Amino acid sequence: MTNKLNVGGQAVIEGVMMRSANFYSVAVRTPAKKIKIISAPVNSLAKKYGFLKLPILRGFLALIESMSIGFKALDFSTKIYEENEVKKNTKKIKKSIISPEQKEKIVSFLMYLLSFIIVFFVFVYLPILLTKFMSKKFLFFNNNFLFNITIVIQRLIIFFIYIWAISFMEDIKRLFMYHGAEHKAIYTYENGKKLTPENAEKFTTLHPRCGTAFIFITFVISIIFFAILLPPKLNIINRLIIEIPLIIPIAGISYEILKLSDKIGNNIFFKLFIFPGLLFQKITTMNPDREQLKVALAALKNVLQKEKNFLKKEKSKNAGKIGKNKK
Repeated sequence: MTNKLNVGGQAVIEGVMMRSANFYSVAVRTPAKKIKIISAPVNSLAKKYGFLKLPILRGFLALIESMSIGFKALDFSTKIYEENEVKKNTKKIKKSIISPEQKEKIVSFLMYLLSFIIVFFVFVYLPILLTKFMSKKFLFFNNNFLFNITIVIQRLIIFFIYIWAISFMEDIKRLFMYHGAEHKAIYTYENGKKLTPENAEKFTTLHPRCGTAFIFITFVISIIFFAILLPPKLNIINRLIIEIPLIIPIAGISYEILKLSDKIGNNIFFKLFIFPGLLFQKITTMNPDREQLKVALAALKNVLQKEKNFLKKEKSKNAGKIGKNKK
């Protein structure tokens, strides 16, 4: 476990994205049953602006950068997954006034915009609306803590029902299998085992540093912030004006707590704290087959090799600087 790099990942369509401190790699199983890999540097803003490495701020930055990389990884996997359809329709596309690239960007933008609007309404606006109605009906309108915890619990229930409902879809089942493959691959690396499907199969699909654990931690932290800063009598618009910027400290603190998992993972209180997140992974991860494990391990090997080459170059640069200074 010593000198291990901190790696994380994400399941994508028929593949897995793995990320280290400086690089990310995406491995996808093509329709031809081959593994295609792309990789790129992370280029974190924290390298340019040192203050972004400070606690709390680094957590919010990590969230934004993870989302950005996640979208890129998903976009790549979608292109590979739809490769055959594009080839079939090549002649039709050539006759179109708009190029395939332009059409793809427009469609992606509209889909992301629609997804954002739906997520905002269902997970942010609707729970506040329902809680205001309930508070008048059951007379807890002036109880700050009860009002805010009701909002958070409703969001949690909506999120749980949504994930549970889509888990029955065949495509989502495969996505969750790749999620399990991602966790098993990371466990194999963290435990110093050779990165083979046979070794990866032995590990569990439940990982304490998964994004699902992060989500549950943010729910708990948000209850504290909301109870202190958001009185029930605020109208919905004013509440959202205050609530949305609170994402920064909530995400930042949640990130810091999650990072503690590497240091106090065996602490009984910490285990209880992250238990709901692990339990939720019973839905969001499934046991992968060997072919899926090979994809996850390919992404992991690639990002580790990139990181290894990068660290070698940095070491050589530093050695050269020291040599020049001595002269």
